Amino acid sequence: MMGESASVFEEFTEKGLASELTAPEDRHGPYARTTVLAKDYLKALRIRGKVAVEIDKIMSKFDSIVAPTRSTPASSITEEFNGAIRGTAKDDMGAIGNSLGLPSISVPNGFTERNLPTGMQFMGRPYSENIILSIANSYQGITDWHTRHPESLLP
Repeated sequence: MMGESASVFEEFTEKGLASELTAPEDRHGPYARTTVLAKDYLKALRIRGKVAVEIDKIMSKFDSIVAPTRSTPASSITEEFNGAIRGTAKDDMGAIGNSLGLPSISVPNGFTERNLPTGMQFMGRPYSENIILSIANSYQGITDWHTRHPESLLP
């Protein structure tokens, strides 16, 4: 993922735009990602193939796997935002999905006791984007979470 991220943000990094980010810890990440060794990248590709086979065995039984979008609640609008995923937060679905290129979509599914939004994600097999979008659309068709907003954020 680091190699892919470095490639996607290559222009951003080379222009030095990371120095303009507001979170201090994010100002160095784009540069660190450019140091992935070729041997590590190739090893990851070999492992990726083995993981893809095992995950597909599991996912072939389902149209979608459902999980929370995040393992931690959202930050309050008054708190300093230091990134979506903190060092101790686990994102098992995101790690598998990003590693294997699996389609996934997040939709709102409620609010915490502190009135902060929560979400759930639907993830599918490779090339099942239409199925995942259909499931998410059906879910939103029978719920109204996507239309609700915290009172404090309404105009």
